[in-house]
Amino acid sequence: MPRIKEFDYDQKLEIARNLFWEKGYHATSMNDLVDTLKLNRSSIYDTYGNKHSLFIKCLNSYILKKEEEYKAAGKKGKSPLEAVRLIIKNIVKNMILEAKTCMSVKTTFELGKTDEETQALLNQQAKNSVQLFSALLQQAKEQGELAENKDPEMIAHFIVTSFSSLWNADILFRDKKLTQKLTDHLISTINT
Repeated sequence: MPRIKEFDYDQKLEIARNLFWEKGYHATSMNDLVDTLKLNRSSIYDTYGNKHSLFIKCLNSYILKKEEEYKAAGKKGKSPLEAVRLIIKNIVKNMILEAKTCMSVKTTFELGKTDEETQALLNQQAKNSVQLFSALLQQAKEQGELAENKDPEMIAHFIVTSFSSLWNADILFRDKKLTQKLTDHLISTINT
């Protein structure tokens, strides 16, 4: 008869995600996970798999949460272009409030070139983000909010890749006003 889990799967996954997010994949040891989750190794392996499997589950849950946040922010827009602005502002607001680098951005630089499973997950997230922005920008173009000579897909790629630059600036300069000005500049370039 299988043993009943005496812990909340999602709660422990969130705790592990926060540990990986703070320390990074390589700097997080199994001992760190055992101590932080307050679970023994066998419970971790039985429930989540090895360290890498647990990390992938954590990264995936982070990505899904962020995608939901982006869509929710976009729904508040009264027009497609306003939705794009609101998503960008929401991302930057969370960046400033969380006071830590996006887990996806951090993981991209740590594992993006060396771990195929992680790279595939991050690549899909980036494609989903580009698709979200591109669809909104195409709608904006069709409604006359976006100049006719603008390429919605190219702008969407530019927005998504700009997020890494914003996190980079936030880390290097530690100046929230500068980060906000850079965000405003990004938004202003969309329709110029």
